Amino acid sequence: MPLVGLLRWIHAHRKESFYILINLLSWMMVFYFPLQHAKMFVVLVFALSGWALGVLPQPIVSLSIIALIPLLMLGTFEEALSGYAQSFIWLLVSTFILAAAVEGTGLGKRIALYLLMKAKGRTNTTILYLLFAIIILGFLIPTAAGRSAMIMPVCVGVFKVITSKELLPSFSKSVMLGVAFTSSFMSWAIITGSSSSIYAVSALETMIGYKWTYLYWLLCNFPLLVLLIFLFWFVLGRKYPLRMKEIPGGYDFIRAEFQALGKISQAEKNILTIGTFTVLMWMSEPFHGLSVSYIALVAAIFSCLPVFGIQSWKDASKHIAWDVIILFGAGFALAEALQRNETATWLALQLTQVIPHVGPFIAGLFMMVMVLFLRLGFANMLAITASLLPITINLAEMWGINPLWLSQIVIIACSFGYFLPVQSPSNLITYSYGYYDEKELAEMGIYVSLITIVVILLGAFFYWPYIGLPPL
Repeated sequence: MPLVGLLRWIHAHRKESFYILINLLSWMMVFYFPLQHAKMFVVLVFALSGWALGVLPQPIVSLSIIALIPLLMLGTFEEALSGYAQSFIWLLVSTFILAAAVEGTGLGKRIALYLLMKAKGRTNTTILYLLFAIIILGFLIPTAAGRSAMIMPVCVGVFKVITSKELLPSFSKSVMLGVAFTSSFMSWAIITGSSSSIYAVSALETMIGYKWTYLYWLLCNFPLLVLLIFLFWFVLGRKYPLRMKEIPGGYDFIRAEFQALGKISQAEKNILTIGTFTVLMWMSEPFHGLSVSYIALVAAIFSCLPVFGIQSWKDASKHIAWDVIILFGAGFALAEALQRNETATWLALQLTQVIPHVGPFIAGLFMMVMVLFLRLGFANMLAITASLLPITINLAEMWGINPLWLSQIVIIACSFGYFLPVQSPSNLITYSYGYYDEKELAEMGIYVSLITIVVILLGAFFYWPYIGLPPL
């Protein structure tokens, strides 16, 4: 009877059973690999399966990693906690606070409506302006979910005034897929675009001693984003052709929505001033020497001060995604342990025995394709970035490739959540409205993946070397 009960439980909880099984089987590695590396792989399997399958809450998986590192003698408890002492964790906290201020004032919606008004109701132009509205919001809101959620009411409002059955299906699909993918593109275009890019900057500084500046990251990645946006817009137009040049009633609706906001409020003026000052200070970091994290922290404090501030600390603190903060520290601890115990080096050595030497082009293409497939099982971009960066750095060094160059390609590739609704929050948000289905998302994901890979490789070989980031 107990066996029958167990079998019933396994059948009813297949995901949980699979999670338990692969973690139990991971301990078999102690018989085949050097003990220290085997223990490190046990933690890695626990982390990757926990983050990917979602059997346990993400913070529990992350905190368990912190506990396992000293328990398995892979480092001290203090070393496991070192990620929470990184300055960039305060950049993460600060950007959440600033994003709450932007959302609370409605400034983001005002910016989006203003840009869409400029399209004058023209269908193709409206979609292009919408993509650029997402880009501008990316400078103010550090999460793809936040950017998508803020602009959704405007998009749905436009759909509701479209009475043409000939226009609505193609237009709504283009808009929703455009919001989903552009929100993901912004994750790597600027340092503060996502928690993943913030983590990557901190990890690279620790692992290879390279300190990214806000301006140099922008110089490397933003031109590639602009090229990608225009190609993406072209693909949308080909895949979902719009048979009407103007949206009937679309311009009137957007103008009415903009006018309903009234005059810009003092709170909006305050956050606009704080946001503009913050971005300018970030871009001028090489001249004044103040770090991106410090500037963000000062801006976050100002947003919560009386009189000049926009919000109370009580309201701002509710928007801090503490589960992401916990994951940031755990990811850093995992990456540090992989480096400290030389497991990343050992694993890279095994891979180079299978693929002994490759040039930069094959290395970049191989890493992007590999990450593309790995991302099918990972909804969390930060988790896979933390897992792959140490291995990427060691592979680059063994192949004689610039580790910073190859790491940047992998950081961008980790945003490739283009096929399934569950691969990214922006996918889930737009998919939930029902204007496109899973098949349409996957089809567009194929096109977007191909053009993204081409754009990144072109940028990596023909643009990055001219601004100081060569492949060798």
